Amino acid sequence: MKWVNELVNSMTGFGQIEEKIDQTTISIEVKTVNHRFLDFSFKMPREFLRLEDSMKKKIRQYFNRGRVELYINISGEGVRSKSIQVNWDLLNQYLSALDDIKERKSISGDLEFEDILQLEGIFIETEQGEVDELLKEKVLHTLEQVLQQVKAMRQEEGKALKQDVLTRISEIKRLTIELKDHIPAFQEEYRIKIQDRIQEHMKDGQHDESRVVQEVAILVDKADISEEITRLLSHVEQVEDTLAMHQPIGRKLDFITQELLRETNTIGSKSNHIQISQIVVALKSEIEKIKEQVQNIE
Repeated sequence: MKWVNELVNSMTGFGQIEEKIDQTTISIEVKTVNHRFLDFSFKMPREFLRLEDSMKKKIRQYFNRGRVELYINISGEGVRSKSIQVNWDLLNQYLSALDDIKERKSISGDLEFEDILQLEGIFIETEQGEVDELLKEKVLHTLEQVLQQVKAMRQEEGKALKQDVLTRISEIKRLTIELKDHIPAFQEEYRIKIQDRIQEHMKDGQHDESRVVQEVAILVDKADISEEITRLLSHVEQVEDTLAMHQPIGRKLDFITQELLRETNTIGSKSNHIQISQIVVALKSEIEKIKEQVQNIE
């Protein structure tokens, strides 16, 4: 069953466990890092390759995003079943050769068992390709324990990420509200610009009326940043609501952060007002820092 995501989770985590079964030592290490999707990298003995699907299924129960790097090392006796076989063809050749020697050289005597043990290549030690079933079960069980370690680490780091984002989004909200206080002075500044532009075109009684209307319309549009401020505050609320969700939120936060930056850039392009420009710089700094943090949120 898939874990319920009760917290903001980081995509960075690490876990490692070493277990021993009789004379066999199992070492499993899992490291997770940032990735847009859930990605896998396995490094393990080839005998465990057929367990790859089971391992991926188990990993998916814990994580939704991130690159999962899995390392498995098995050492000691009993990794694979071994058996001893007699190379009968070779033994028969040895015995036939000994009979020829005795016959040709008139040598007498019987071949003792100890003599056979000294013959090279008579006994062949083989390993079965399949790993013991008990060992397979132990590997999957140990993997689950390691994944729990990684999950706990990702949740712990996620707490810090969430708090940092909340702190910065609170500052963004404060700065956005502060923008409202400068709107009257900002609009007065543009009112004067519009008036000056009209008077400039009216000089000497010569003017292009359509051009005057066009320039005034542009200035009027630039004098209004209320819509951008409203959308900024709306995006701030979306970030706060998203951080409270019990599901993977990284991609959604990334999208909202881009929207925050877009609205801020629009305000910056509209205004040359010194106080507003300063606030825009501060806003962009906070948003960029949130964007960096969001890249590590699952």
